[in-house]
Amino acid sequence: MIKMKVWIDISNTPHVNFFKGIIKTLESSGHEIFVTSRDFDGLSPLLDLHNIPHTVVGKHGGFCKKSKLVESSKRILELSEIISNEEIDLALYKHSVEGARVSYGLGIPSICVLDNETAVAQNKLMLPLSTKVIAPDAIPLEEITKYGVDPTQVIRFNGFCEIANVKDFKYDDSFISQLGLSEDKITIVMRPEPVKANYYNGNKDKTIIRAILEKTKNLKDYQFVVFPRFEEQKSVFNYENVIIPEEPVDALSLMSYSDLVISAGGSMNREAVALNTPALTTYPEKLLAVTRKMIELGLKIHLLDPEKITRFIEEDNNLDIYHENNKKIISKLENPIDIISREIKVLA
Repeated sequence: MIKMKVWIDISNTPHVNFFKGIIKTLESSGHEIFVTSRDFDGLSPLLDLHNIPHTVVGKHGGFCKKSKLVESSKRILELSEIISNEEIDLALYKHSVEGARVSYGLGIPSICVLDNETAVAQNKLMLPLSTKVIAPDAIPLEEITKYGVDPTQVIRFNGFCEIANVKDFKYDDSFISQLGLSEDKITIVMRPEPVKANYYNGNKDKTIIRAILEKTKNLKDYQFVVFPRFEEQKSVFNYENVIIPEEPVDALSLMSYSDLVISAGGSMNREAVALNTPALTTYPEKLLAVTRKMIELGLKIHLLDPEKITRFIEEDNNLDIYHENNKKIISKLENPIDIISREIKVLA
């Protein structure tokens, strides 16, 4: 097999768990890996936690559309200089506009992993420039081809991306002492809405997570581990039974240990499902195709009323009923690592 130098652009924290298994698989096949990232949401410390060498290039543009455009443009310029000197054979990315633009501009074949068909701005800029697009089959083909992608470029698989995140997962209980968790309490992991994302149009100043915590603040037998989206958001979750990690934590081990994961985002919920931990999504806008399919299969719950969510939390029997159903369904799904490895062989 031809050995390649593969550039992986990791632009968001949820992508670290996704790519770490892919990196390990590709390196074990003899490929050389070059990883870039950006300054955003504790991304670099998380890559360090997983011992992934990387080059930080540019930063996230924040809330402002102009700032997003400016920072993305700067990052394209910087990456163009770096990548043109690296003799890259293939680019691999997940929802990276800059990864798509730079690889296309430099004539480098690319594989884009897609699982959010609602990220219109990103998809318009990214999908038409990618050589191959790998996506869960829950996403209708026309939701991809409408961006100018030829159907022959699309590879769909029966599963969801986070199955890759838990490949070779090894539980490590060091997070218990790191976070100061009580092993006698019910543990619930929480994550607020992706308010800085271009595709998110909800209220950027309010989060349902705070409303839930307000209603559960007197539950003494519960501990809530909350992962804020940005530094300024920490004060919003200042409750006695809330723990906010100050340093990168092994989130997979934490979620595997937890009784429930409640997230207004997507990746953490899907990781919980892959780990067979009950998951509840509170995303307030149009649900992703992958999320809708998971709800239909009974793999996770969707609730938006803080009162109903609080009742769900307090009814302990609700936290255990999904395990057997999840196991049966997940055992039949494909791992995207296998799909990516196969397509890399084709492009080689």
